[in-house]
Amino acid sequence: MKKLFLVIFLFLHVGILIINNSVMTRETYVDFFDQKSNYFDFICGEIIRHPFFQIYGKYTGIETGYGFFGFNVRSTGFVINEYCGKTSNPEFNSLEAENRYGSLRSLYIDYLKYQFPENRKTNQVDGMLEDYLDLVLKNVSAFSMRGKVVDCDSVLTGYYILEVPKLVDLKNGAELNYELLPVKKFVYAIGK
Repeated sequence: MKKLFLVIFLFLHVGILIINNSVMTRETYVDFFDQKSNYFDFICGEIIRHPFFQIYGKYTGIETGYGFFGFNVRSTGFVINEYCGKTSNPEFNSLEAENRYGSLRSLYIDYLKYQFPENRKTNQVDGMLEDYLDLVLKNVSAFSMRGKVVDCDSVLTGYYILEVPKLVDLKNGAELNYELLPVKKFVYAIGK
């Protein structure tokens, strides 16, 4: 009887995980590509927002979308400074600064939506968001260069994400390598 209960629970748990992650992925896809959702999307969204699913999701951690092989695991990126043949990443002295830097990285992933709009027109808010993110990135870069000896007259700063090979390619013998894909790059002069 215990094994039967365990098997039923296992199928129920995995089923809820698949439903939750599938609906979250579909909602993210619809939002990212600025498409209209249909009635099926609405019904599925209502199901995963039912109090039973909400409570179960909070207790088990399923609600985050970061479950085992979760579909909705978000990419993140990082800032790299290149100067005089060297590279560096920002270093911070407090947990709060690290958390704010993490928020900046999330904002840049959201920025991709505005940089590469599909079937939508950019507007003034998109331009303001881009200017704001550029300013914050420049400040992070300038902060991370304080105290470093720089013998050249400019720094190339960029925000990159990792491109990893697909599982199908690995199965077919591809090497396990990654590429740095630039989301945003700019050069600024060092004041002497």
